[in-house]
Amino acid sequence: MNREMALPRIQVSKSTALVIFGLGIYLAYLRRLGFGEVAESLDGVSLAIFSAALVLSLLMVAFNALSWKRVAEELDRGASLKELFLIYLSSIFLNNLIPSGSFSGETARIYFLDKVGRRSRFDASFASVAASRIITSVPFLLGMVLSLPYLVFRSSAPSWALTTCFIMMIFSVSAGFALVGICFEERLLKRMVGTAIGPLERIFHRELDREVCYDAASGFQRCMHLLGQKRGAVLESLLWAFAGWLCLEMVALAAFKSLGVDVSPLAIFAVYSVIIVFQTLPLGLPGGVGLVEILMTALFSAVGIPIYDAAAVTILIRLVQLWFLALLGGISTVHLMRRIERNRNDRASSYSTS
Repeated sequence: MNREMALPRIQVSKSTALVIFGLGIYLAYLRRLGFGEVAESLDGVSLAIFSAALVLSLLMVAFNALSWKRVAEELDRGASLKELFLIYLSSIFLNNLIPSGSFSGETARIYFLDKVGRRSRFDASFASVAASRIITSVPFLLGMVLSLPYLVFRSSAPSWALTTCFIMMIFSVSAGFALVGICFEERLLKRMVGTAIGPLERIFHRELDREVCYDAASGFQRCMHLLGQKRGAVLESLLWAFAGWLCLEMVALAAFKSLGVDVSPLAIFAVYSVIIVFQTLPLGLPGGVGLVEILMTALFSAVGIPIYDAAAVTILIRLVQLWFLALLGGISTVHLMRRIERNRNDRASSYSTS
């Protein structure tokens, strides 16, 4: 088995059909809600303030790339901030394009880091991405914990909204502990690898070398234990992750301000925490298009935002965090693939002339 991870395959026709289907669901929802009223809310948007949301979304990617870079440096990964920024954008694109592909972005990050980095170590790439995933989830969990008392005691959120937030918090915390346990417990990790080999062989239609798989898992775990000893680096990475999280939350705040609607930041924390977890579920639609918009609109309405303003701000947020970043991510993916192809051709030329 080659330790090299393949880039997730994009089925353009399937993804396009599902995006159209998801948009159809959302348009039907907006029609029932009232196109005219939502359009009236959007008509008052301040483009100058809304443009700040675009800048904040890019800052969010940059800070998350810095967070990833800090842990990658401890594992001797040779990638620049610019390269990690482009890889992060590409991961957003693939996460949003591939149906049920909530981990396609992580796969792409491992693949591109292994290809564009100046040192090739699959286990270190894998460990840096896993550690980055754990670290960037911490601010979202904290935001959810801080926002729940606000929802319970300071808002008039209905019971279904509170129940949804509690369920998502329990799910997030449980998943986080499970991921940490898998990363640091050798027997559990090897058991997970052994369980996953069969399904992976059926998916990729190739036989996998079990010894190589177990060796890669051991190397990954050694890297994770090494990171566990680098507390200063992990703390710095966590600080960058918090900066990225704040920028993400401020995208929504800028969208609200562009419409002239006041909202508590704690309400945004609560809604975003639920939405982020919801997007990691196997929804079957690229980027959860249609379903995420409906849930976000309902949750913003539940925390006291007028329903038409909630629908309008949801459209603005998704324009930035789904379509704008996916567009840039698609361009980044093409750029990275062309670079890899050029590097491959250069190596082939150097071998032929030597």
